[in-house]
Amino acid sequence: MASTIDQHKASFLEALQTSAAEGSSARTQAREALETLEVPTRKWEDWKYTQVRDLLKASYTTSGLAVESTEGFLIPDLEGDVLVFVNGRFSPALSTFGSNGDNMHIAPMGHLSELLSGVVDTHLGELISDSNIFTATNTAYADQGVVIFVPNGKIAEHPIQIIHINHPGAEALASQHRNLFVVGKHAVAKVAETYFSIGEGTSFRNQVDELIVLDNGELEYVKIENESDQASIMGHTYGHLGRDSKIRMFTLTFSGELVRNNLHLKLAGENVNAQLNGVYLIDGSQHVDNYTKVDHAEPHCYSNELYKGIITGSATGVFSGYIHVWPDAQKTNAFQSNRNILLSDNANMYTKPQLEIYADDVKCSHGATTGRIDEGAIFYLRARGIPELEAQKMMIHAFTMETVESLSMEPVLAYIEEKITGRF
Repeated sequence: MASTIDQHKASFLEALQTSAAEGSSARTQAREALETLEVPTRKWEDWKYTQVRDLLKASYTTSGLAVESTEGFLIPDLEGDVLVFVNGRFSPALSTFGSNGDNMHIAPMGHLSELLSGVVDTHLGELISDSNIFTATNTAYADQGVVIFVPNGKIAEHPIQIIHINHPGAEALASQHRNLFVVGKHAVAKVAETYFSIGEGTSFRNQVDELIVLDNGELEYVKIENESDQASIMGHTYGHLGRDSKIRMFTLTFSGELVRNNLHLKLAGENVNAQLNGVYLIDGSQHVDNYTKVDHAEPHCYSNELYKGIITGSATGVFSGYIHVWPDAQKTNAFQSNRNILLSDNANMYTKPQLEIYADDVKCSHGATTGRIDEGAIFYLRARGIPELEAQKMMIHAFTMETVESLSMEPVLAYIEEKITGRF
């Protein structure tokens, strides 16, 4: 007799089966893999503090309610391309793109030019193995997403904003999304991706991002999660970085019922510079889990991770960071830090920084702190006439803004600062 979790898995996958998922050998292989792949449990070390089986219990549909406008969803003053996805489907009426001309080729899946079709054929699925049930599900059933290609030597002067809006109705909504970003040699691109759920319904989005930055390329990528208390995200981001490339990644979670951000970067060429920063500000019964893995495969590379959390109510934060230095990766510099402030007695934080080093000549460090807000600093501010609540907001602002101060997209930085200031 099938177990309860197997029954939930079967009904969940059945709801996602659409005609759009037919025809690809990769899809067929992923569907075959799903027959044996298991749902992670808390007995698995990498999922020790995050229970995901409840995500599969709902009776999902792949359609939701309409959204007529992007008002309230656009990042103010951010001039550039905008691609909007409503309930997982591309919305041409709400999207505008083409501001970068030939410096960037961008299109939603299903609307690809011959050039972008070639990029997809070459690179899509290159970085993942579909050994995870959620990534395999995405490969099997996702037919929506964004393809961005910056040719060699081109600089995309205008950033791209990708907006996801889920508006579930009476039934729980499930959406699958797949992104492929390829930044060519000596090319530059900037992307801001935002997530919203509106209404009172339940939603679950399962997303896979593949980021390929070739030699001397540069990518700045910001992910901002503004989900409702009934919305969950299972996100997987895979990056492959060529020689002398640079990447700056910022992952910000302001709300969501259950959010799991999986990030795996491979520094596959010499002299790569990778900056990975994250912020999570959660309350109520929200649960946010950030899992990162950085593979230093070549020498003379640098990575720096800084994740910070503010947790209150009975919310739970999880951070698991893993740095792997391969035997040939001499002269590696890899640093990782996770810092957290708990604002209530029932807030929880679990942190697990890890180093696995097989090279001799390296500089690597990791550390984690979790504690209360500095009462001495609060007293200092109150002694100068600042009300206690305002003093606390100032402390939160100073603590979290360190993670995004290197962000070059000024309108995005202002948007984030406003979100942080108004969060609690």
